[in-house]
Order: sequence, then C-alpha cells, then structure tokens
Amino acid sequence: MKKLILFAAAAAMLLVGCQNAKTYAVTGTIEGLEGTVALVPMSGAEEAYGEATVENGAFTIEVESLTPLFTLLTVNGQPVKPVFLESGEITVSGSAEDLENVTVGGTVSNDAFATYLEAQAGLSEALSNPEATEEEVKAVYEQIEALNEESFEANKDNLWGAYIFVKSKFYSMEAEEILATVEGFSKELQKLPELVKVRQRAEGMLRTAVGNDFIEVKMPDAEGQEIALSDVVKANKVTLLDFWASWCRPCMGEVPYLLADYAKYHDKGFEIYGISLDNNKNAWVNTIADKGMTWVNVSILGGWEAPAVKDYAVSSIPTNFLIDSEGKIIAKNLRGEALGEKLAEIFAE
Repeated sequence: MKKLILFAAAAAMLLVGCQNAKTYAVTGTIEGLEGTVALVPMSGAEEAYGEATVENGAFTIEVESLTPLFTLLTVNGQPVKPVFLESGEITVSGSAEDLENVTVGGTVSNDAFATYLEAQAGLSEALSNPEATEEEVKAVYEQIEALNEESFEANKDNLWGAYIFVKSKFYSMEAEEILATVEGFSKELQKLPELVKVRQRAEGMLRTAVGNDFIEVKMPDAEGQEIALSDVVKANKVTLLDFWASWCRPCMGEVPYLLADYAKYHDKGFEIYGISLDNNKNAWVNTIADKGMTWVNVSILGGWEAPAVKDYAVSSIPTNFLIDSEGKIIAKNLRGEALGEKLAEIFAE
C-alpha cells in the first residue's frame, strides 16, 4: 500500500511537470540546405534541446521546456545564429550558401535582437577602419556601450533583455540592484536557470558584504593536507582570503604587491589564505615556488567548481576579502597599493 501511495505521488508530480512545460517551435526555410538542424544551449554545449531533419530546405524544431530558453541554431553541427526560444511564431530564413546572414524573427525578443544586430553591424564596420584615429575608435566604443544600454532599457520585459543582463549588465551592479532588476522581470523569466544563478550570486554578495562573518572554507594544500580558513583567521590579526589562478594575468600582476605586504606585515599578524582556481597541479605549485608565495595555498584543482567560489559569489579573479581575527569581513577587493594602505592603517592601531 505504501509503495502504491509513493507511486501515485510520483505520478502526480510528473503530471504537474508536464502540465507546466510549454512547447516552443521554430519553423524555418533555408534554401539549398540539407542535413540536420538543432537548437542547443547558447553556451555551445553539444546536447541539443531539439533537432530536426531538413526536407527541401524546410524544417520545424519543437522543444518542451518549463521556461523560455537562450538557444543557438546549428546546421549540421555548426553554429549559425542565436535564437531566443519563447512563445510565438519564431521563423528562420536564409540560404545555405550564406549561413552567416540567416535571419531569425517573428517574436519580440528575436525581432529586438535582429534590430540590435543591424545597429551593431554599422559600428563594427567603423571599428574595422584601419585609418580610424584613437579618438574615433574610442567614440565608437562609447556608441556600442550606449547601444547596449539602450537595448537593455527597451527590453527589460523580454528574453533578449534578460540575456543582456545575465551576460554583461549585472557584472557592474551592486547586489541590491541585481536583485531589484531580477525582480523586475516577469515571473516566467525569473525561472530562467541563468537568472536563478545571477540571483544566487547576488545573495552570495550580500552574505559576504563588509561587516558580515566569513564563510568557512576547508581545502587541501599541495601535499593534500586539509587547511581550514577558520584556523588561519583565529591565529592572525588579519587574513586575506585571495582567489587567484596561475593562468590569470591580472592575478599575477597582484603578486608583487602581495609579496611586499606579506614581507612587511606577516610577522605582525598578517596571513594570506590563497585559493587557486587552477586545474593543473604543476602550473599551480610551480607558480607558487617561482613567485615565492610562501603563504597558505590551497586548491581542489577543479577550477571554478570549488565550492568557495559559489559561497563567496566570485565571478572574476583576482577577488579578495580581508578578515579580522573575530571572523568579520572588513574589506573587499583591495588591489595594488590599496591592500598595503589598509594594512598600514590596521597595524598602526
């Protein structure tokens, strides 16, 4: 009887899932095309959301999804054009001899994206002018930035606007503004996996704001010994939690400053807990040795998959957090001489 009840509950959940899913369709005609077309994640992942065989240049791809999707149209495995998969009649047209200029339209987001591409094309052409002066190039970049901002402001209620937000816009925002922007999208769009991740990052930013307690980290050093951040924090007056990688040029640019500050303040109670986002152990340990980075260095050698990356809402490196002996975050992202200035202030007390 118990198994029957569990089966019925599972079946009910499955039914609800099916009822919530929508069928999105893309219909196209690409003259002279043969083979297979597919809609894959815009990230370029190989697993397709849906695919179809082309017949006389025509095709229809149907995808069932709980949310709209950012997708990429591929032809015989080759990427062709972004497609914003949403409700409405999405159409694709073009020629197999000129796949670069295949057009996608028919819905609000796809039409808005097409308009954006037209405007961007003219600016890109201006950038390719070999005779353009530095001032002219700078002016074009300012126009591109203005175009992006204008397109975002005009499309906050659709999938294209959400794409601009998750791919570029939110990086320059504070946590509160990120969360407010996410809330401004429709309930349907807020369920997008990409927007969910952005929300989670913003929430992480709030958790690791200056004045909050640090989040525990326990990771292995090069010998495999687990080292807890809490132990380091308790043993020192201030600890710099530093996210970096040997392949990161800006990170390497910070090393001379870290070396100088470490030499000056380590004996007074300053420690560095460096989390490397390397995947290659040799690259990691060789960089530590070559640069003389004698502070605490840990890594799971899993790149961005390190749990601490999510806990501290790290989206770029170098990123750092200065933590006092009580476990409070007292500063963030002290780059260059800023770290030394802050340490001079702390150790002068």
